[in-house]
Amino acid sequence: MKAIVVILNKNNAESLERCLKSLVNQKAEVGRDFDVLVLDGASTDNSRDVALKFSSYGVIFKVQDRLGGTGFARIEGCMHALKFGYDVVVWGDSENVYDREYISKILEKLKDFDAVGGIPTFEGSFFDHAFAWYHAIHILIPNLHKFHLPGNNKAEKTWIYKEVMYPPSVRAEDYGFSLLILKKGIKLKQTFTDAFVQVSTPKKFREVIMWQDARAKGVAQALRFVGFKPYDVAAWSMISILLLIFSLLSLINPIPICIYLISLTSLSIYLGVRSKRFIKNFKWIYVSSPLVGIIIHSLYSIKTLIYYMRWSNERFG
Repeated sequence: MKAIVVILNKNNAESLERCLKSLVNQKAEVGRDFDVLVLDGASTDNSRDVALKFSSYGVIFKVQDRLGGTGFARIEGCMHALKFGYDVVVWGDSENVYDREYISKILEKLKDFDAVGGIPTFEGSFFDHAFAWYHAIHILIPNLHKFHLPGNNKAEKTWIYKEVMYPPSVRAEDYGFSLLILKKGIKLKQTFTDAFVQVSTPKKFREVIMWQDARAKGVAQALRFVGFKPYDVAAWSMISILLLIFSLLSLINPIPICIYLISLTSLSIYLGVRSKRFIKNFKWIYVSSPLVGIIIHSLYSIKTLIYYMRWSNERFG
């Protein structure tokens, strides 16, 4: 199989260097077993210079033809792969640091499947603990990998792009892509394998908010583009809405809010324990931190619904 690794990057030179180092040190060989394309969103840092350090390995650096979000970057990556006859695209972000056998394990699994995801790992910050479940949800929820694999940690065969293309949303285009496949009734053989990649979450609260807002906009755009109702977004929104309702009712009767908070905390601890194997420096003091991730995700799901309704007459792409 002719394979290409497509790395999405913007203003992330330091992480990009770590990412590319991990790729050129793979058990599989760059230039023989796979090629590398860095698709850049018009970075203003020295990302280009970093990528050029690896040009002797055949790493290609290219600024996106069309800016405006990761959806356009993926579309360009797909078209590049089809144009140059690649059979497989391995998707990644410049934050990723790949285990030495990541590419070889992914390519081996793709001999029998159409799309394959890896296993995410985290260094161990508070927000790593709070959102590890989000990045590993295709592993934690039984059979979800058959329908959706996270875009920053998967590979897929390029024949799929002749049937369906990524939506041009600012973020969450992998979510929209999975919805399009479902809507079109395309049956893919999808799985995940023990190919490990270290991913990252934002380190500061402000960065988390920026990430979640971009996700909210992207999900709303993807839903509108695909023509899919926001059922799962509405379900996520209910977590915060019920919290508000029960909080108000607690002025009359505190029992419902107590029961709800105990249930949410129990779910958070469950997710924290289940996510333990993904976090290198796991801290038990953060075991309930997924509660923070769940609440933030729910609040921004409400914002997704607001964007979705606001853009009811808008078309994307």
